[in-house]
Amino acid sequence: MIDVVASETVKARSVRSTRALLAFSASAVFVGGLMALISAGAWDAATPDERAHFGGLGDGTSVLTVVQLCLMAFGILTATSEYSTGMIRTSLVAVPVRRKLLLAKALVVAGSTFVAGEVIAVATFFVSRLLIGDRPIGSLTTVDAGLPVVLTEGLLMMVVALIALGLATMIRSTAGTLVTMAVLLFALPMVPRMLLPAPWGGRIASVLPSELAGQLSGAATETHLSPLGALIAMAAWVTVAIYAGLAAITRRDA
Repeated sequence: MIDVVASETVKARSVRSTRALLAFSASAVFVGGLMALISAGAWDAATPDERAHFGGLGDGTSVLTVVQLCLMAFGILTATSEYSTGMIRTSLVAVPVRRKLLLAKALVVAGSTFVAGEVIAVATFFVSRLLIGDRPIGSLTTVDAGLPVVLTEGLLMMVVALIALGLATMIRSTAGTLVTMAVLLFALPMVPRMLLPAPWGGRIASVLPSELAGQLSGAATETHLSPLGALIAMAAWVTVAIYAGLAAITRRDA
């Protein structure tokens, strides 16, 4: 199994899109700091009345949504790049036990996205707060309040990347998986709130992936799950997605 994980690591590093996505994700630290610097300058130039309703560009951590999308794309391409080039046949000849191949891919995606997500999220937060100083800009105004939020955002990036990997293995299409993930993360949470009466709309939406990080960290304004419940829901989403990919890769030809 160690050899298979090492092989998948080499394959992931050799794909140019991987390097581009990780580099673009890392640039979020600079972009978030720039947003914080602009907000700080606008705060200093604002009148007392403007400060009472100050919005600005926030504290820079909003850029982490873009990082999540980049790491999601990394999870997708880990599976679909082999199907698009035909290299999946070579991989299956080298590793005929298909569940072992998918598990190795999942371990590589999990390790890479967890480390990248946490480092980038924490670095973006601290750089932004350093530039903002004691100005009351953004919702994460202290380390005690902000650190749990950015840590759970980093964890969610790994969860989303693993869900994307499982769905990409099942769908086998980069574009199709991107659309599916976009619906799951952005469109689907609005549907139960629009169609169902309170509190059922919020309860159903609360178990969707995009709603879990806030409930895990305690930062969500509407909470239907305990932190432990949110963590279990994250694990359930990953398990279902990887199992769906495993069922597809074991039953269909390459």
